[in-house]
Amino acid sequence: MIFCADLDGTLLFSQRRILPEPPVTAVEFRYGEPFGFMTACAYQNLREIQKRSVFFINTLRGEEQAKRVQFVGDGGCAYLSTQNGLYLYRDGVLDPVWAQKVEQTVRSLPQDLSSGIQTVLREQGGITCLSKQYEYLAVFFVDADAFDETVYKQLQHHFAARGWEFYRQRKKLYLSPLAIDKGSVLQYARACCGQDRAVGFGDSWFDLPMLSRCDARYSLCGCELDGIDWGFPITFSRSPAQAGTEEILSEIVQELKNVKA
Repeated sequence: MIFCADLDGTLLFSQRRILPEPPVTAVEFRYGEPFGFMTACAYQNLREIQKRSVFFINTLRGEEQAKRVQFVGDGGCAYLSTQNGLYLYRDGVLDPVWAQKVEQTVRSLPQDLSSGIQTVLREQGGITCLSKQYEYLAVFFVDADAFDETVYKQLQHHFAARGWEFYRQRKKLYLSPLAIDKGSVLQYARACCGQDRAVGFGDSWFDLPMLSRCDARYSLCGCELDGIDWGFPITFSRSPAQAGTEEILSEIVQELKNVKA
């Protein structure tokens, strides 16, 4: 089995997103300070899943940010995908075949990233700044009060016709290649490792392509996926935040034990 999971808001939580109970432990440190948290039970269950499955972290983070997390940075991931599927590391090494596919895909698009960024900055009202420009991905900060939803919808159609995904998630706005996402990189990884079963765990719109390519899908009560019919079944936790993660990981561990038994 391949277990494919998002990081933030799925496996671990920042200080502002954890609930008072149950208690959590730090599993990520930033500049020496605790930054990402999960319950001790969830952490133990995740370690058990690592031993019993092909462990795949599929995140919007960059490589350096992802490797701050203990169960990623210690080499426990057979696969690590960063920046929404744009990069894939197998046992810590960048996969050259996937890298070439992404490069060729982006090169073939009728609009490049730099001109796309200029279009956003020129046309989209309510942009505070260009936060980050990576090789194939741009992230903007949004002023929620001034954000122009009408122009946003128009630009979504504009970019989709040119092979780009344009999507706002709360205070951030993302521009990335439409053909490359968490689902496409999971599909490639499954072919590489020959796993006939995939279990997915995610909490956001960015995780939907990944979840759609899984045989079993899990998410958290109260997240942005909850309460909407996405066209395929998703099992949601009964509890939100860190308690929900503990619940889901316990269920997956039990499933793995039952299969082996």
